[in-house]
Amino acid sequence: MTTTAMDVRKIFNVTQETRFRFNGWYSRRDQVVEHVMAHEADAIHRVTPQDVAVACRSAPETGPPPDILDIRDWRPEFAFTHVAHHVVETLGRLPGWDEFRQFCEADDKTRAMLWTPAKEAIADARADKSVARIAMHHKVVADFKAFLRDTFVVAHLRQHGLDVRVHPLADVVFEVDAWVERLILNPRGGPQRSADLLVHAMPPFFFHDLGITETEQVGAVALPARRQLDRAVGRLRAVLYPE
Repeated sequence: MTTTAMDVRKIFNVTQETRFRFNGWYSRRDQVVEHVMAHEADAIHRVTPQDVAVACRSAPETGPPPDILDIRDWRPEFAFTHVAHHVVETLGRLPGWDEFRQFCEADDKTRAMLWTPAKEAIADARADKSVARIAMHHKVVADFKAFLRDTFVVAHLRQHGLDVRVHPLADVVFEVDAWVERLILNPRGGPQRSADLLVHAMPPFFFHDLGITETEQVGAVALPARRQLDRAVGRLRAVLYPE
């Protein structure tokens, strides 16, 4: 069940485009590269839809965020997916919002990845600091909810017997949100980000739209509708295991 960065590289670093992308990213050899290459995705693959639902009910309602340009355009060195996956693997489970927030403040590594850079961005924002703090809270909560939505899709498909995998290296470098065997999935639906990078791969990859257009509200999070996910499971099985 564990997926390592080397597993991801072996699967996806197979075209001229992906090699160019990976080599450019890897040449930085900074703390982000070291972190991602050491990351092992294991606990994330054991998360159940029920776990996600519990976490969703803990997420705060935020309403429209203050439009602070410095916060809206803030791009920390570590993407949120790095932080979220690190938290899940360190804890060995998916936390709710309060535990996630507390962990980000208490854990040395996570504090350096998110908490401290966020405080610095608030201090540097060209706006009232109390308003900038609210805007940052909205931004991080929105990222947390997006992570929950993607994790819910993966957990639902895995619960129905599909060996769907995720890893920060696949996401950030190869633009692969999730995959099962040689089928690339986008939990959010719409165009596949990785199509241009992987179109020349041999043997080929295939790209599948889950067709999720409806949502169901669970706490403060709009999750993909289960009935559409159930249909997606049937379609995926037909593609992966044709009779």
